[in-house]
Amino acid sequence: MGLAKQLIMDGKDVVIIDNSYERIEQAVSKLDCLGVLGNGTDIAKLTEAGVEQAEAFIAVTNSDEINLVSCGLVSSSFPETKTVAAIRSLVYTGENGLNEKLLGIDHIVNPNAETARSIYNIIEQGVNGNILAFSNSNLLLYNYYIEWDSTFNGTTISAMKSQLGTDYVIASISRRGSVVVPSGETTIKAGDTLTIIADSEEVTDILKSVGKLQKRPNNMVLVGASKLTRALLNRMSPAMRSKVTVVDQDPEVCKEFSERFREILVIKADITDEDIMAEEQLGIYDLLVSLTDNDELNIITASYAKRIGVKRSMALIKQNNNYSRMAPNLGIDVVISTTDTTVESLIRYLRGTNVSSVRSLFNGQLEVYEFVIHPGIAVFNKQLKEINMKKKAIVAGITNPEGVSIIPTGNTVLKEGDTVLVAVLRQASDFIQKLFG
Repeated sequence: MGLAKQLIMDGKDVVIIDNSYERIEQAVSKLDCLGVLGNGTDIAKLTEAGVEQAEAFIAVTNSDEINLVSCGLVSSSFPETKTVAAIRSLVYTGENGLNEKLLGIDHIVNPNAETARSIYNIIEQGVNGNILAFSNSNLLLYNYYIEWDSTFNGTTISAMKSQLGTDYVIASISRRGSVVVPSGETTIKAGDTLTIIADSEEVTDILKSVGKLQKRPNNMVLVGASKLTRALLNRMSPAMRSKVTVVDQDPEVCKEFSERFREILVIKADITDEDIMAEEQLGIYDLLVSLTDNDELNIITASYAKRIGVKRSMALIKQNNNYSRMAPNLGIDVVISTTDTTVESLIRYLRGTNVSSVRSLFNGQLEVYEFVIHPGIAVFNKQLKEINMKKKAIVAGITNPEGVSIIPTGNTVLKEGDTVLVAVLRQASDFIQKLFG
């Protein structure tokens, strides 16, 4: 339902097709959408759902085969409708994805690949759940919570920038459930969460100043030799993999991983064995990431790891996103949701080729878009002070085609090839997308 909720918030009319009456009832009762009971491979049900008039058909069932067949059916029967499918198995996609327009599918998203990318980025940033990276920009987003005893409590935005002496933009302030785009004269209060955008070095300096700096883990243990684990290891360099231990109880899977990734240490063991963590000295690791297909096991393992001395832990959630709210109370540093990362990838595609990534914060009240500037759009070759964003958005950072990060001023000109980060309040998203799209 996460994708449907996001699309409805975008002002789209959504129809959900599902073969479970209970899931349809739950979706219709919670969301402003219509439901059709049936299968996406049934042409009659597709017609009943209005696919012929739809802007897009999105197949995100747990079956690759159903997603492929339903998208192929829609493409051949309703060629004007854009088709999008979630495909997990490399048997269908290969290492580089499906060939363009194969089976008529316009876009493929691989949930394992998207989740692995997110986990890798989090590890690179020191397993700090408050730091987010972007697809094509060197800039980072850091959410900074203001404690009662913070030196910034009661100061203005401009005074805080003077105190820190670093170059950054405060894109928003979340206060008591509401989000605003601040000015330099906005006063910071205890309980505020500041969204700061800066390049990696500046973020490091900020984290040092506020005592929140965490180094990238030197060694880590991955629990569960899953497809996602394989995708994550493929992203790592051989040197990084040499610091990785994988734990799994399936002897055949352990053998496969040992042969595929020569640098890693593979331990055949059941992580639920009460003695295994002590016997294998897992408590000395900097990071434990639990990546099994069982949400509950991942939460329990990541929580217990912190209790026995592991410095940081992460847990994968595949089914129940409600566990994400429990994690901070269990000592888990970061929870990664496969659903959330997949939805983000799909939304990025559906919002147009000019959007290379989009981050949703504070329950969707704030979005941070990553646009690529090209001739023909309304803001091309304009100074920022010439662009009226109605005080609902702010250009928070720019990465030029040479990879140089720029914290912009009013005189900054948006040039061809620039990657621009724009923080925008939800109600102004359509306006900003048209302005930069």
